Amino acid sequence: MDHSGSRRRGADDDRHAPPEHRAVGGADGKPRRGGHGGRVGLNVTRQASLFGAAEVRDGRSPEGAITVSDLNEAARGTLEKRFGDLWVRGEVTNWTRSSAGHRYFSLRDQERDASVACVFFRGDAWRLPMDPEDGMEVFVHGRPTLYARQGRFQLRVRALETAGEGLWRIAFERLRRKLAAEGLLDPERKRALPEFPRRVGVVTSRKGAALQDIITVLRRRAPWVEIVVRHCRVQGEGAAAEVRAALQRLADWGASDPNRTLDAIILSRGGGSMEDLWCFNEETAVRAVATSPVPVICAVGHEVDVTLCELVADLRAPTPSAAAELAVPDIRHVRASLDTAGRGLARGLRRLIVRGSDRVEALAQRLPASAGHARDVAKLRLDTMAARLPAGMERVLARSRARLAELAASLDARSPLATVARGYAVATDVEGRRLTRIDDFAPSQRFRLRVAGGQVAATADAVERDAAEPHAGEPDA
Repeated sequence: MDHSGSRRRGADDDRHAPPEHRAVGGADGKPRRGGHGGRVGLNVTRQASLFGAAEVRDGRSPEGAITVSDLNEAARGTLEKRFGDLWVRGEVTNWTRSSAGHRYFSLRDQERDASVACVFFRGDAWRLPMDPEDGMEVFVHGRPTLYARQGRFQLRVRALETAGEGLWRIAFERLRRKLAAEGLLDPERKRALPEFPRRVGVVTSRKGAALQDIITVLRRRAPWVEIVVRHCRVQGEGAAAEVRAALQRLADWGASDPNRTLDAIILSRGGGSMEDLWCFNEETAVRAVATSPVPVICAVGHEVDVTLCELVADLRAPTPSAAAELAVPDIRHVRASLDTAGRGLARGLRRLIVRGSDRVEALAQRLPASAGHARDVAKLRLDTMAARLPAGMERVLARSRARLAELAASLDARSPLATVARGYAVATDVEGRRLTRIDDFAPSQRFRLRVAGGQVAATADAVERDAAEPHAGEPDA
């Protein structure tokens, strides 16, 4: 991986670091070589004039005095040649991280109250799973050197490990406990995979063997399945962010069209060291797996390797090939199952036909006796009903006669003829409208009187109103 860009940025950032933490040489960590070639002899050759006269300074006399820069460069070269790379043990203090990603800290020997400034450039420091805490005892691998500009001694760190439990294990356990507290490791969260998926997504590196293993198994076991691949880096700086982005691209692709919904996603890579696999333990990637709208099968490394992405995934597989096998059924097994089911169905149908034939035959044999018995039962019921019919009809007629008499009496009580029979007459005009008030009559008006036994045609000779009866339309007195 090329980190030259970060190292160039580190050179500028280094100027703003505390003096005791500034790096030696260029930002790439390599010592800058002076005119003396890094030798200790202090013979410094300089061009003294335009005519090419050379001036040699060895620091042995005032006339041969060397500059501070020459001294520092010579001392730096001596340090780096004398010690080279080595492991140093101490206690971390004053750990800081620059905006460019470089780490600066001091390594302290608490027993002897000694310390050394350390610089850990981003090109190497990004591999740390977490920043060590102040007071943590660590082993650092690096080279003693000198920051020539200020003559400050420091250690250029290339690797860092903790004493006792490693940083990787500490970071792993911290995040695992955090995820467990949120319920992201609960078995109840795991989603079942469809038995016959139509479309499977794959997130892995295009350069790894895992991709070819997955595709080979999927095509052999389920040739009808559509395979949708999204590539990403699976180790190195920024790999966790690429894993998250690839999962999101797959989810967005499937959600954009109902006809291409994904049934499962395989997230995988081959084996490697814990450092190689660490991006699958970074919170960025782990939460992307946990929140994926599509069920995720995770297969990272070998069976003995366990990552947090696998713990939050819906299903864990020991290898990439095993993940593909878990994602889809084997077409050979499907065909065998269909054949077995077909044979079982045929046997079942034959048994049904045999049982049906036996049933029909048994019913046919029982039909004459059953028909005679049914006829006898029907005749008995008919005789019983015929015997009960006259009495029932008489009861119905009696109830009807009584009801008819009640209705007739009620009708007679309400009939005008009953009024006439009591000695009253009913007057009607020639059109049959009843005349009940004095205002209904006029002099010389022809009308009829209904009396007992018939009607009488009459003419009003005069209309005489009672004194107490007001005219129609006049208010009462």
